[in-house]
Amino acid sequence: MIPPTRAPGSRRPRAADALMPVYECSPMFGRLVEAPVELVPLLAVLAVLHQAQSGMPVGTCVPTSYQISGALRLLGFEAEPVAACAKLYRVTDTFTEVSEVGVWKRPPVVHADGTTNGHMVVWTPSFAQLVDATLVQDPLLLTAAHVDPVYSTPVFVDVPAGWEAFIAERPVAWLDDRLYASWVLQPEWTRLMDPVLEGETGPVVPLGALRLATDALRLVASVGQERDLSGMLTRYPRLGALLRGEDHLPAMPPEPLLHPDP
Repeated sequence: MIPPTRAPGSRRPRAADALMPVYECSPMFGRLVEAPVELVPLLAVLAVLHQAQSGMPVGTCVPTSYQISGALRLLGFEAEPVAACAKLYRVTDTFTEVSEVGVWKRPPVVHADGTTNGHMVVWTPSFAQLVDATLVQDPLLLTAAHVDPVYSTPVFVDVPAGWEAFIAERPVAWLDDRLYASWVLQPEWTRLMDPVLEGETGPVVPLGALRLATDALRLVASVGQERDLSGMLTRYPRLGALLRGEDHLPAMPPEPLLHPDP
């Protein structure tokens, strides 16, 4: 059963309420049918990820970004995590409300519990896209997401494929007619958040990337039964080889290794 949603204009969620909305089927799946064929692999990864996030805690930008990047690389694409600060703007007839995810005036800090005040996105030059999978941790957007889960989906926006042009970019993505986000890219701070990946999180990230890639590959194969993806297979040789069974992803480890006993 999906829990009751908050009415528009109700209070923002407290930190203790910071859970993703619950949805039976991610809105991302519908985009796979309509998106340009060259974006289908990226959207498949994001759809699988978003479906798994239903009802889960928000705010895991570092491991999430590394898992997305790892999954895309396993499928044959270029992708890497990049530190960033996201700004969310809600425009009305009388004022503009601004909130931030991450920091931009000072370097990010990783706290003793493994959390950080920084933020991270994924740059994927293979698709010329910036992906922010955890922008929904912003309280303004999280409130909207509990009314309509579409606001919880990963945000992606066109960016230059070249590194120098990318880091000079100030991408902007409109989420609706009054809500938009922009990003300040901070690649020099990316490694400062490495401690987030230490401890128990470290082994989980590559396993999560492999599971994400495995499930996304199955999803792409399923989409190929509904629409013509032949042009995509020519464009992306590694993905084509995986789908035809000429190449293979690494095998998933036995389930007990993924969920060890306490």
